[in-house]
This record gives sequence, C-alpha cells and structure tokens, in this order.
Amino acid sequence: MSDYKVKFFDPGRWFENHEDEMMVEIRRVLRAGDLILRKDVEIFEENLAKYVGTKYAIGLNSGTDALYLALRYLKIGRGDEVLVPSYTFVSTVQVVKQLKAIPVQYDLDSSLEELPKVQFKAFICAHLEGSRDRGFSGLLHRVYQGTPLIEDACQALGAIKNPTSFAQAWSFYPAKILGAYGDAGALTMNDENLYNWVKEARNHFKNTNEDWGINSRMDNLQAAILNVKFKYLPEVLAARQGIASHYSEGLDTIKELILPVHSEGRVWQDYVIRTIFRDKLYEFLKEKGIETLKNNYPFPIKKLLFAQTYEDETLRLPCNETLTKSEIDYVIKSIHEFY
Repeated sequence: MSDYKVKFFDPGRWFENHEDEMMVEIRRVLRAGDLILRKDVEIFEENLAKYVGTKYAIGLNSGTDALYLALRYLKIGRGDEVLVPSYTFVSTVQVVKQLKAIPVQYDLDSSLEELPKVQFKAFICAHLEGSRDRGFSGLLHRVYQGTPLIEDACQALGAIKNPTSFAQAWSFYPAKILGAYGDAGALTMNDENLYNWVKEARNHFKNTNEDWGINSRMDNLQAAILNVKFKYLPEVLAARQGIASHYSEGLDTIKELILPVHSEGRVWQDYVIRTIFRDKLYEFLKEKGIETLKNNYPFPIKKLLFAQTYEDETLRLPCNETLTKSEIDYVIKSIHEFY
C-alpha cells in the first residue's frame, strides 16, 4: 500500500510548521558544542518542574529510566512486592522485574475489596491515554498509606498537576504530547534526597563513590528542542482536545462503538475507541490509508481478565495536533463506512 493518507503522528509536519525557530536552536547548540547536561537541560528541568508543580525535575534518557531510578532509590530488590496495573505499557512492569522484585497486578475494574491486604514496598499507577488512572490511584494511596506511590505519567503531561506522590515519571518519546526528536524522559519530585540521588545516578555517580549508577542523561540537543516545543504546549493540548471532541461528535451515532469519556483534565495523548471488531476495523482503515495502532501492551506475564479484554478490543485513532479537519473528517467517514 502507498504512504498513509492520515498518519498516526507526524513529527515531520510539526517540524515544517516551526522549522525556522527549531533550526535556530539546533544550530546554536551544535555550534557551541554544548551536547550533554548543559544549560538547555537545566532550563528544561526548570520548565518541567514549574509546569507539573513540583520542586524538582531531572532530565533523563527515557520514562523507563525514570521509573527504574525511582525504584532503585527506594532499594527495591529481590523478593520485594510492588503493586502494578495489569493494563499498562511494558516498561511499568519491566523495571520491577529488572530489579528482581515481584510485580503484583491489579485489574482495570478492581475494587478495593479485591486488593491484597498486605503492605507493598512500593506501588506504581499508570495514567494511560492522557487520563488519570480512572481515579484508582487516589484510592490506592489511601489504602496503602505510607507506601511510596510512583506515578507513570508518561502519557499524561498536562493531566497531572501539583502531585503529592513520591515521584512522577515522564516520557518525551517522539509520539508523546511533548515529543523530542529522539529518546528523552524525566523524573519529577518534591523530595530533595531523591533529587540529589537521581541527579548523580543518571551520570554513573562519577562525582562520588556512593553507589553504582547508570547512563541516563538527557542530551542537550533534545532539551533545546523540547524547550521550543514547550512554548506551544497549551496550543497542542487545545488542538488535541478539539480533535477528540470532533471524533466523539462524529462517531456518537455508531452504537457498536464505545467511545472514550471526556473527563475533566484529560489531555488526549490518544483517542481510543473500543469495538469487538477491532482487528477487522484496523485492517479496513489501513486499506483506506489511515494509520491506527492496536492498543496491545504485551508482556511476559499473564494479564488480568478485564485488562486483556480491553486491550483486545481497543484501537487508537490519529489524534496528533498536526491533523487537518479534512483528515479527521476522512477518518470519521471511513469508520462510518465500515459499520
């Protein structure tokens, strides 16, 4: 098949729309040779902490490393139990397994009565699709008081403000709401000790002999790019909100579809529809030149029932801010044609 008529996300189009401004910053960084952990990273960290509403932010290589380092600081290790969602991207659980700890899953439709009556070493909630973990993380926080909560907020920039949890992990992978042109991530927090530890850990602890660290530095070029894009974040969020509303309006009459809820504070990292004909719809839209993503997050432990059913029936539609009205209308028209 030829190139997609409607791409799921299009970083090249965003670059074309802001090329002059982006190239000024890229040339400045390259001419100065300021490539690793320089001023642009510090500025980005200040911007992120202010935006999220925390005292500190640390620029890292990825959201995965942010989760990993938060658990490392808590000395999570072999045999420790960490509560994790069954529906999440693989990295949320992967970091627990890498530390030889035990991930204990809760399902999307779990009730408080169904949760284990034990004290975990930590728990992680995941705010997927730009929505706040269905409100469940707040309930968990009250049930497991005293247990550090780490928020996997990699898909929820703009939805999480003034957090009171132990730490928040962010991803700036190119397809995210605020996307770099390569890998990038961050950890935000209010705890000064955590801040100081992660700041050294991301750079091998090469200035101290306190511990073994890792190589997880946000490079300066990505920070400079993100600082430019940060200025447009309100416009990006508003555009995605508009696209989501347009989809919901246009697809509301298709009774076989379950559409996402427009909850307060949702930021629309993704617009996810649910249908028992997910695979057939995916192939149909592909033939129409529309790029969608199956909402599957496989990892090598069995998913709980509701999470697995949800993943088997959900499809992510293009919801990036560079879409035109005619492209959105074409997606809506094509889905109507399928049904």
